[in-house]
Amino acid sequence: MKLLFTAVTSALLLSSVSANADSLSDLTDGWSGDASVGATNAAGNSKARSINGAIKLSKSVDKWQHIVFASVLKGESTIVVERRGVDGEVEIDPTTNAPVRDIIKGNNAERYTIGYQPRYQWKEKTYLFGILDWEKDKPANIKTATRQIVGVGHTFWQSGTGFFNGEVGFGNKNLSPVFGDDLDGGIGYVGFNFYNQLTDTTTFNADMKSDFGSDNTFTEIGLGLTFKVSDKMSVKLSHFLRNNTDLANPTNPLDADTDTVTTFNLVFAL
Repeated sequence: MKLLFTAVTSALLLSSVSANADSLSDLTDGWSGDASVGATNAAGNSKARSINGAIKLSKSVDKWQHIVFASVLKGESTIVVERRGVDGEVEIDPTTNAPVRDIIKGNNAERYTIGYQPRYQWKEKTYLFGILDWEKDKPANIKTATRQIVGVGHTFWQSGTGFFNGEVGFGNKNLSPVFGDDLDGGIGYVGFNFYNQLTDTTTFNADMKSDFGSDNTFTEIGLGLTFKVSDKMSVKLSHFLRNNTDLANPTNPLDADTDTVTTFNLVFAL
């Protein structure tokens, strides 16, 4: 079944390229999209820094649309904590009569994603699509995860200010956790995308995507509010909720199925 999913998706990708690309320039010209970046840095008695960024590019040729995307979220922190013994009591330095303190440094976020989604406009409001993507998120117990999906999407509402799309599909997922057994197998897929221009300078988007199989269910919900500053630059406030079942890591005392991230980024039109 995995070979079938991979073959169908590969055929979708290769046929789109061969049908529309007469030369290398056909593949490299005509792309548009945006890139966003945000960062924080704190220093002093404790240290923390983080960076997040994303890029999304698309290109339309006849009935085909090619979408490539990538994102990164990385954060690390350094804090001073009091050392405790096996009984839970704070250790005291006999020389200074002060608590013994240790410096702890580590990553509190480390997520990378990259993917490609071709679309073929089958009918006026209905399209076929494929998804190939890869993810790494060690704090969430994901060493690597890949998906190969094919499906159909439909535009339920579209106007001069926005749209609402829904997608359903099926495919295969390979997930290797940092701790635990691999979770591989067939999956179903659903997704929704809503976008609306509220004013001349403000837009709102809400997205949901979920894949589900016998061993694992992944759901991500994203909300965004974008304020246009100039023709090429905007600022965006985003909030993401991600839920991944059956990925328990007993070595992590903060282990949880759900992660939430709120970002405030600069967005540049490309």
